[in-house]
Amino acid sequence: MSCESCAGCFEATPCSAPSPLVNGHVSKEYRQFLKAARTCALVLSDQAKDADKGSEEHVFNGLISILASHQFTAQTYLALAYKQLGPRDFLQLAQSLAHHGFWGRLITWAFVFAEEDSRKLQGLVDQQDAQLFQHVNDEAEMFEVFNPAVSCQRITWNPLAAAGR
Repeated sequence: MSCESCAGCFEATPCSAPSPLVNGHVSKEYRQFLKAARTCALVLSDQAKDADKGSEEHVFNGLISILASHQFTAQTYLALAYKQLGPRDFLQLAQSLAHHGFWGRLITWAFVFAEEDSRKLQGLVDQQDAQLFQHVNDEAEMFEVFNPAVSCQRITWNPLAAAGR
């Protein structure tokens, strides 16, 4: 995948990631993600008519940058997922990750848990796998221990809802 989105792959941003809701309202970052995801979906629907691969890669690179919160390792894993899954399935994975609160470094830790297998990660996220969520939260806590100036978001889930599936 060639990079045409100048969001700054090497920007240093804190681990705290955008949440879909802030004080009961959709956060700015989540709205930005939704807009980028909608653009990706439009490009995919137009792709059947127009075979502009460069446009597709550009919008997906932008989506990856937003979801990764400019964290290089998360961007790397998301680019790997794009390559493994293709654009349509990748968009579904990206939407699942954002919906469940996986942003930035949390994505890196999730991919490590899923052994860098994008399809496996998609299944674990969709099933709200308690072990995945616990692993990511444990990694975030450990990161904070060694980086006290940084506060990481945690994944929250309802174990009762997951058990009922």
